[in-house]
Amino acid sequence: MPFQVPSIDDITQPALAERLQRQLDNKTKPLGSLGRIEVLAQRLGLILGSEMPELRAPQLVVFAADHGLAARGVSAYPSDVTWQMVENFLAGGAAVSVLARQHGIGLTVVDCGVRHDFAPRAGLVISKVAPGTADALEGPAMSPSQCRVAMDSGSVLVKGLPGNALLLGEMGIGNTSAASMLLARLSGIDVADCTGAGTGLDAGAVQRKIGILREVLARHVDAREPLDALAAFGGFEIATMVGAVLQAAVERRVVVVDGFIASAAVLV
Repeated sequence: MPFQVPSIDDITQPALAERLQRQLDNKTKPLGSLGRIEVLAQRLGLILGSEMPELRAPQLVVFAADHGLAARGVSAYPSDVTWQMVENFLAGGAAVSVLARQHGIGLTVVDCGVRHDFAPRAGLVISKVAPGTADALEGPAMSPSQCRVAMDSGSVLVKGLPGNALLLGEMGIGNTSAASMLLARLSGIDVADCTGAGTGLDAGAVQRKIGILREVLARHVDAREPLDALAAFGGFEIATMVGAVLQAAVERRVVVVDGFIASAAVLV
């Protein structure tokens, strides 16, 4: 059955929010003195539906895939860096690997569409839709069916994870371009204001990148609904992340969003 976007319950619960706030106010401290930490504590309680929220077995998932648009020079690094970084994650040498290990957080790396064949091993999930998306300047980065396959993979993945918290990570040379275009199209912000240096482009290269992204946006001027834009601009790791976030929300897991690409996935 094709992936269906699930309905997600509203976490607004006035009575629970009042009880949580009362607990915070009764702590030995001035009212509101913990600032945004208090807001976060209440939000965690509302997500988990508990007056005593507790994060159990948090899971950090790194979604990885390649982008056809990377061949246009929108990144300072070649696409081969994607699979090399995946190997580094799995070998425990990347910063995210160290942080997960030090804090006892489960780490899973998902091959959503890397242009490389990995040997099966612990901590790696192969959910490759295709070896990288198509060049979005030539046509859609992925077909609607590929987009839904990727989203379904993310949903299935989360269903099988323990715990009640999902931390999002990603790897994909060229994926800041996809995220910039998603933000521009879905928010109406000019793409120049959504685009940065990515992994280290100089000022001239950033301007060339913006020019390419403008061409891609013009090429897919009718892709205005979130899933249409996602299919048009990519990538497989973002689409898989979208499915994972939706399933996590259905299950009332806490979702920790870090970085521009993960934020673009949540925006979709």
